[in-house]
Parts: sequence; C-alpha cells; structure tokens
Amino acid sequence: MSEKKKPWWPLFITNFLSVFNDNLIKWLVIFVGVGWVAKDDRSTVISVASAMLVIPFILFSPYAGKLSKIFKKRKIMIVGKIAEVPIMLIAITGFYFENLYIVMTAVLLMGFQSALFSPAKYGLIRDIRGEDGISFGTGMMEMLTFVGVLLGTVLAGIMSDYYKMEWLMPTLLIVSLLGWLSAVMIKADESPVMVTKQKALNFVSFISKQYRLSKNYPGVNYAIFGLSMFWLIGSMIQMNIAIHSAEVLHESDTITGLTMSAAAIGIAMGAILTGWLSGKRVHLGYVFIGSIGLGISMLLTIWINPGTYGFMFMIFLTAFFAGFYKVPLNAFIQDKVKGRLLGDTLGYLNIMVFVFILMSAGLFEFFNQLTNNNSYVVFGFIAISSLFVGVYFWVKVDGVKDDFLKIIKGELDRG
Repeated sequence: MSEKKKPWWPLFITNFLSVFNDNLIKWLVIFVGVGWVAKDDRSTVISVASAMLVIPFILFSPYAGKLSKIFKKRKIMIVGKIAEVPIMLIAITGFYFENLYIVMTAVLLMGFQSALFSPAKYGLIRDIRGEDGISFGTGMMEMLTFVGVLLGTVLAGIMSDYYKMEWLMPTLLIVSLLGWLSAVMIKADESPVMVTKQKALNFVSFISKQYRLSKNYPGVNYAIFGLSMFWLIGSMIQMNIAIHSAEVLHESDTITGLTMSAAAIGIAMGAILTGWLSGKRVHLGYVFIGSIGLGISMLLTIWINPGTYGFMFMIFLTAFFAGFYKVPLNAFIQDKVKGRLLGDTLGYLNIMVFVFILMSAGLFEFFNQLTNNNSYVVFGFIAISSLFVGVYFWVKVDGVKDDFLKIIKGELDRG
C-alpha cells in the first residue's frame, strides 16, 4: 500500500472511542455523583470532575511530547488503549460502592492515559496521508471527537436516569477493548524516531521553552492561544449547560445530555464544513468568523432566554461557529511545524489547552459561588471572551483580515 493510501478509519475510530469513554466517565460521575452529595455542592462536583480529567494533561504533556519523538506513535496508541481496561475496572468499583473518591480517581487516570497519547494521535495525521491530508484529517478528527463527546454525554445522561450496574459495567469494558483493537489496526509511514538526551521538563519550564521555540514559526503561539481560549469557552459552556438545565429549565439528565449533544453536533458540523471549504489550504479567516459568530450567538441566548428546545438550538448555533474557529488553528500548527518537532509543539498545545480548561473550572466555580448559580452571568462572560478573541486575531495575526475578505468575496484558494 502506497504512502498516501493508508486507511484513515483505524485512527479516527480509536480517537472517537477514547473521547467517548472520557466523556461517558466524566458525565456519569457528574450526573450520578451529584446524588451522593448535598444539592449546594452540585457546581463543585462538576468543577472537580472537569479538573480531574485535565490536570494530567498539564503535568504530563512534556513527557507525552517526548514520547512521541522517541517511540513509534502507533505503539504509544496501542499501549495507551490497553491501559484503559484496568482504569474502567476502577471506575466500575467506584460506582458499585457509590464512592465519589474512587470514581474521581478513575477520571484522573483517564486523563493521564489520554494525555500520554494525545500528541501521538494528532501526529499520525500527517504520517497516514501526507501533507495534503492535514486539513481533511484534522477536520475529520475534530468532527469525530465531538461525535464522541455527543454520544458519551447523551449515554451518560440516559444511564444516570435509568442507573443500573448491569448496563454500566459491560459498556465501559467493551468500549475500552474496541478502542485497543482499532489502535492495533492503525497503519502509518512514520518518520524515524529521534535519539534525544533531552531531560523531561516540568510543565512550567516546558511552556517557557516551547514558547520561545515556537517564535521561530510565525503565528504558532497565536494559534495556541486561540485554541486554548476555544477550550476555556467550550468547557464553560458545557458545565453551564448542566447548571442552566437543572436550575432554570428544570430538565432531567437525559435532556441535559441531549442539549450537550446539540453542542457536539454543532461543533462537528462546523469542523467538517470548515475542513471541506478549506480544501488543501489553511484559512485563518474562518477563525474570525467563528469567534464573532460564537459571541453573538451567546448574547442572543441571553437576550431571547429560550425554553428547552430553543435553548438546544441556540447552543447548536453557538457550537457551529465554534467549529469554524477551531479547525483552521489546528491545521495551521501542523502545517507550520514539521517532522518529529511537531510532537513537542503538540505537547505544548496540550498543556496550554488544559491549563485554560482548568482555569475554566475555577472561573465556573467562582461565578457560581459569587452569583448563587446564575447561569446567565457565565454565558455573558463566554460571549465577551469569544468576541475578544475575534478582535485579537483580527488585529494581531497576519493574514486573518485578508483571508476573511477573500472568504466574503468568494475569492478563496482551496488548493
């Protein structure tokens, strides 16, 4: 099989199942775990569960970036997926005994496992179909990522409303085993591994070092900031949906999960459409369209104050613009940074993304404690943040303005 004819589907399925299980565990802990604590602690459970999944990305991304340089990325994927099986057994034990500490430990371990192979899975995009496949591969990875978020969140809502260990145990184990099998089937033409004496850095030193190195690739640090803000905004939207659905709309966990799935569908559709519209080129003009559209949609949600199904639609619209925002930034980084050096850059990206997600958990808890769970305040903060990112990219990043004008005039070069 030639270099450009390696199949995409094993990588896509492995990524999908990983994201699916991450979100299934996280939201099961949130939906079920809130019943194990006092009502006033609902937002705290949401914040802590979100933090547990991301802390390992902050602490271990430097190691993950190094691993993707010195080992075959396919091997990293396989080892990471088989490690998911014992983690699921820990989670099952926690749910059986209704112990919040045990299930939170499982979420933390899932974050650790996902952190170690994240640079490898994105680094494989180029290895499977070459440089011409970057935009399409990135778009499909993002689409399937958010389909995984969608289905994992919806199933968590349904399983919490009809909670039975007979469903939970086989579901978690089967998904983890299928993920391992799909990882084994990945085929890629990887560049030779690097021999490096680089010592593993702590995350602060790693951020500082990679920030300086990324200055050699104009625009990469801006792209990393933009993606970090995307995840801060997205994480806050997701957490706030849980509060808004429960406190304002008074809906069940199943409806809450469906509302979150509307967000995942919106991002997936925006991501795949942006990948298709971009063709073989990277177009940063879509970042401006996405961030401004996201901010306006959020403001409209506050102003209209819709009921359940209107709220679902507004969340879908907000997320659709988010998909436009995210894909060009990921593709831009992969286009700028070549070869095995991409592993460190993606490790740097992972740390920054999850530092911002951790910040989002802190901000979410802060706003809820300050305003007594007023979800409108959080939505307002999200809108302002997104509009700020759009203006920031328009002013600071070369090419965004010209690219946006070409998109509006229909003069886009798709390669």
